[in-house]
Amino acid sequence: MSSNVEESYTEHLDTSQAVQQSLVTVNFDTGLDYAEITLDSFVTDVVLKEIPIVKSVVGVVRSGLKVKEIFFAKKILTFLKEFHSSEISEDKLYEFREKFKYDIAYREQVMEQIMVFNDKFIHVEKSRIFANLFAAYVNGKYGLDDMISLCMCVEMLNVFSVHFLHKMAAYEQPFNGQYYRDETSVPLLAAAGIVEVWGTHLSITAHGFYIYYYGILGKVNGDVQADYPPPPQALA
Repeated sequence: MSSNVEESYTEHLDTSQAVQQSLVTVNFDTGLDYAEITLDSFVTDVVLKEIPIVKSVVGVVRSGLKVKEIFFAKKILTFLKEFHSSEISEDKLYEFREKFKYDIAYREQVMEQIMVFNDKFIHVEKSRIFANLFAAYVNGKYGLDDMISLCMCVEMLNVFSVHFLHKMAAYEQPFNGQYYRDETSVPLLAAAGIVEVWGTHLSITAHGFYIYYYGILGKVNGDVQADYPPPPQALA
């Protein structure tokens, strides 16, 4: 293994371990809005530089700081802040932490998804949505494979089309109705698997509903049946 590959692998392990620790222990300021902090601040701000994840990222990039690594720190802190701020049942959170601590295969699978998805996202808002979907998973709203499937749709989601989902929620029959063909958000949502279209009729998919309800609205411990009766179809 070349020295460059070894160094890159060591850097990955350092960052992964920092994220893993921050997932089970709040070791950073959850009062900050990391999504609104500029990339330069992660390098120049004395307080931010002391956050374990930021320290790990800044400390391991020896050949000059890269925008990609700093942006990853911004996204992962947004994810962690949102997760720790979520309404998660104490019992469910305890169950998750115990399994995460003692089941090595499970811990590696969870960490892989957290690291890979946050790395892929090109907009920090997706990390917030992902955090809420993850919190809903911890609350037992769906399984791990379902969460991964939902995040694949989030990866393809154009965040500037989310406003149209709020509009659909206000339909007389929520998430089902007519739309004008010149509405540019519809094809973007359809491409992400969020909505489906028949002519000028529009409806949300099961994946779209779960992403909207749990991820975008952040109702990670909400009652779907109470908020939107009858309940949406199950994830498939």
